[in-house]
Amino acid sequence: MGAHIFLVGADNFERCIERGVYGCVMPTKEWNQAEIVAGILSIQPGDLVFFYVKNRGIYGLWTVVGTPYYDETPIWDNDSQTYPYRFSFTPAVNQFHRPIDLSDVFDLRDRGKIWAFDLNPVQQKNQYKITLGEAHELLRLLLRNNPVREEIADISHPYMRPPSSPNPEVNFSSSSGSKVRYEGWLNAWFIRSFAQGYLTEFFGDYNEFLNLVPTTFNKVLDLFLTHVATIDSIDVLYKYTCIELKTGRAGISDLAQLLRYEKWLTRRLAGGDLDMIQSALVAHSFSSEVSDYVTTRNSIEERAVRLISYSFDEENQEIALAEAS
Repeated sequence: MGAHIFLVGADNFERCIERGVYGCVMPTKEWNQAEIVAGILSIQPGDLVFFYVKNRGIYGLWTVVGTPYYDETPIWDNDSQTYPYRFSFTPAVNQFHRPIDLSDVFDLRDRGKIWAFDLNPVQQKNQYKITLGEAHELLRLLLRNNPVREEIADISHPYMRPPSSPNPEVNFSSSSGSKVRYEGWLNAWFIRSFAQGYLTEFFGDYNEFLNLVPTTFNKVLDLFLTHVATIDSIDVLYKYTCIELKTGRAGISDLAQLLRYEKWLTRRLAGGDLDMIQSALVAHSFSSEVSDYVTTRNSIEERAVRLISYSFDEENQEIALAEAS
């Protein structure tokens, strides 16, 4: 199970909850489209849904029904945009009429309780996947704000997914040779793989997977995993993974960026325990400076950075990963 916050205007929000459907934009640029698909592929059946309504606050709580789909049928009042990347949802709990004020969200951010949601990101987004820990904080505030609640209200005019609507897919058609053209498609491939339960041989068992996570230094973390073990019915969060992606050759500046994420997560989430962070740099190839630094760091500090190379198979439209020496 995952959790998401979706941005929406007041008018469109009423239409969304009336029809039980939400849509993401169709960008004009392919690189941007790839990022939208990467985000929509992270939405899974049963995920928790919150809405941030502009000038109102955060509303909840709904759950995702079925898988996301592509559908251009007009629903919202916008002649230039049909918001075709869609998913359906249903109410999960009692009605919460009073939302969470934005001031409460900022307070949670200041206390480190909310970190994967940012209204002023480098990339303009209308979808944020958040951790379940953050979702629990939001649900606590909704319960606090609504001590008396009404029964669950059914979707009044549910929108039915057309039988012919396809599922969003990773599109490598613009890529050639052994490299992926746009980083967004590489990101989308990873998200699809994580959603299907793959890649544990590279990163270990994982509990949650997020992508394009905003950070406090105007950069977005490409991929983020949490690792949780259940011991005698007790969930123990024991590690985080941060992954930086590059479609071509990774240089020393790319490695430096990953190490900044590592330090940021150590302070923000791991209470200063650097050993809780698993860092991985994924690229088509690596410069000698990167390889030398990683080798030296591992031998002196005993702190490894994973170097993982990818290769794109143009004929089969698939990606293979390998641990770099």
